[in-house]
Amino acid sequence: MAAAAATLGGTLRSMGTPRRILVHPEPRLSAPTRAVRLPDRGLRRLIDDMVVTMRRAGGIGLAAPQIGEPLRLAVVEVGGLLLVIGNPALVKTGFPAVDWEGCLSIPERVAQVRRAAEIVIVADDIEGRRIRHRASGLLARAFQHEMDHLAGRLYIELVDPSELVDTRLHPVPPE
Repeated sequence: MAAAAATLGGTLRSMGTPRRILVHPEPRLSAPTRAVRLPDRGLRRLIDDMVVTMRRAGGIGLAAPQIGEPLRLAVVEVGGLLLVIGNPALVKTGFPAVDWEGCLSIPERVAQVRRAAEIVIVADDIEGRRIRHRASGLLARAFQHEMDHLAGRLYIELVDPSELVDTRLHPVPPE
């Protein structure tokens, strides 16, 4: 029997199938996405696949477009909390903060990105309930990063190309 991961609004099986993560400049990363309707058995399988893919890649978030699915659906796992967000919308932002950010679709590159340090989002949970979630710090950053994917944007569009750091040359981002 597979272990289950706790999420807001339900549980996920750990039996997903890893998917290939699309890498920039793949055009599907900037394609429009469609709203999802949760709960849905097919989407549960996709979510399981997304969680396995994200974890195998060592990420803290993954949006459906990153695996070629043009859907407004993402998973985020920070501090032991796994969250599924469908059709998310940002409803409130706080003061800005700059911190290091990377992306599974842009391997071996990081940059300092300005994002809101505190946010409130509304999204559909895995059971299809509309939830309101307040987040700060890394969780707020991860939500904003994944929501950008759902809008066809990558974090590298928020910074000057000269600000990208190659992690093969600098394994730890410079201070």
